[in-house]
Amino acid sequence: MTDQWQVLDLINVTKSFFEKKGIRDQGTQRLDAELLLAKVLGCRRIDLYLRFEETVDEPELSEFRHLVRQRGERRPVKQILGRCEFMAHEFQVTPDVLIPRPETETVVECALAEIDDSTRVVIDVGTGCGNIAISIALAKPRATVYATDISGAAVEVAGQNTENLGVSERVTIRAGDLFEPLAGDGLVGAADCVVSNPPYVAESEFASLMPEVAQHEPTVALVSGQDGMSHTLRLLAEAPDYLRPAGVLVIETSPNTAGRDVAAAHANDAYEDIRIRRDLGRAERVLMARKKKQGSGRNL
Repeated sequence: MTDQWQVLDLINVTKSFFEKKGIRDQGTQRLDAELLLAKVLGCRRIDLYLRFEETVDEPELSEFRHLVRQRGERRPVKQILGRCEFMAHEFQVTPDVLIPRPETETVVECALAEIDDSTRVVIDVGTGCGNIAISIALAKPRATVYATDISGAAVEVAGQNTENLGVSERVTIRAGDLFEPLAGDGLVGAADCVVSNPPYVAESEFASLMPEVAQHEPTVALVSGQDGMSHTLRLLAEAPDYLRPAGVLVIETSPNTAGRDVAAAHANDAYEDIRIRRDLGRAERVLMARKKKQGSGRNL
């Protein structure tokens, strides 16, 4: 790069640089360049279109180069920006949390469909940045939400997001494995809904993930045993202890394991009304199961 660069020239050169670095989607190449430049210039991305002929000063140019190098190393652009939009709300994200995906909005929508104004308690297991728990709390002001994550660093990020989005008084976040951190909260048999986006990548699939995911997002939030089902099976086994009768379990799942997930739910006589919901891409994405009003079996 030379010392004098206009906005449009920077966008075009950066787009070509990203292509050479293996970022093949042309729409993503330009979008990422624009997002990074907008961050550096302190403006909205759309404002760049009114500033194409503007020259970028050296301090901003140096910062932009730094961000572009990070993206060229396949670091996710949302991680570089430190923020991600989910359910029309902005969440802080760091390398310690999984970046919220659009398909997870289907999980929230499925959970919200099961939560009415009488709902008292929702539990989000594996909360990450808190996007599911906080989105539910924002949509259902009468609900009290408890969230857990095995990563203490993720709990810190989620806690910051509860503060940023004004729900810290209604969203309680605990660090620990699955339901274990909630043992002293009196929640046994109390939850109207248990929701989770657990790890569901098989160990054998990990190497085939995009570098943005495999190299830059937390493995603990992605991989779940040899077949990708370990966490889902544990959720199916443990959730009935916390669900009230007729309460609903909502789990994000992989299309690769959806059929086996359904079979596992049927094998546990705690559940009825077992079904799979598809995301906007028509992939089997959400496992739903209702705790029976009678009986409580939990063994798989």
